[in-house]
Amino acid sequence: MARSSEGGPCCAAAEAAALVRMAGTFHIRGGEGDERYGVHISTSVQAAAKRVYSYFKGMGAEAELLVRRERRFQCRLMYEVHLAGTITNLQVLNELGILSDSFRLESGIPRRFLRRSCCRSAFLRGCFMGAASVNDPLRDAHLEFVTPHAAFADDLAALLAQMGFRPGTYTRRSAYVVYLKGREEVAGLLALAGAHQAALALQEGAVLKEVRAQANRVANCDQANLRRSSRAAQKQLDAIDFLERVGQLRVLSPALQEAAELRRAFPYLGLAELAEEGEVGLTRMAVNHRLRRLVQAAMDAGFSPYEGGSRDESPEGVNRRRAS
Repeated sequence: MARSSEGGPCCAAAEAAALVRMAGTFHIRGGEGDERYGVHISTSVQAAAKRVYSYFKGMGAEAELLVRRERRFQCRLMYEVHLAGTITNLQVLNELGILSDSFRLESGIPRRFLRRSCCRSAFLRGCFMGAASVNDPLRDAHLEFVTPHAAFADDLAALLAQMGFRPGTYTRRSAYVVYLKGREEVAGLLALAGAHQAALALQEGAVLKEVRAQANRVANCDQANLRRSSRAAQKQLDAIDFLERVGQLRVLSPALQEAAELRRAFPYLGLAELAEEGEVGLTRMAVNHRLRRLVQAAMDAGFSPYEGGSRDESPEGVNRRRAS
């Protein structure tokens, strides 16, 4: 974004005005002459600092580019552009709408930067480079602009609404925050401001997030199906064991006896796999029907299935239950 070459001189002015407004501090000191006023623009983005510095130099302003290391925030490097209070510098700030004709600090957005769509996009780009943030694309998309000026926050929210976005505002301590929520909103603003790669990364992150969520849903569904199949197979095995103990298994039809043998031989297979192991032409539906008939036959003979297994139906088990 800081290396974007979109737009002409009017767009460069709109971008610089927004960047100064968002990242700049206007100083008024005692004394006379050039030292009475000053503007410091501070950013952690080197390309943004060089961009605004080049703009000021191109306008004939006397600017100074400095680098310092912060004591907090992991000692990150900060890039600062300093403007002294010379007449030329103050005139440039006046042209950017930072200072009024009487050299008083303005708080809103100059109307001249909002007339053309290219300038509006450039202004948003400057706002983003000055003091904006976007969260991790794998989380819910959220973009914020932070400014100490209430009037500027109101104008910025109105500009975003005019451009088709749905901004929100709130206060955070002594600052005013204008935000956008949602992948489409945030990606749209990034693309409009010239951050096309960031917009694509956000879209890719959203797709990856959805793929992961879908994979989790499928995995959870598979686990649930596996648990149900396991419980059903155990119930069938318990029913078969019960029928054998009470002497009912051998009197069943050959088809049901074959189903019982299949289930005992392959206790962990699903219905479709059991059908493949059986006689030629045996279908999943037929296997399911036969196993259901086996369980029903066992229940008709007194079998009582329990979740996690059946109770012991041997004579010893029956005697133990009667004794308890």
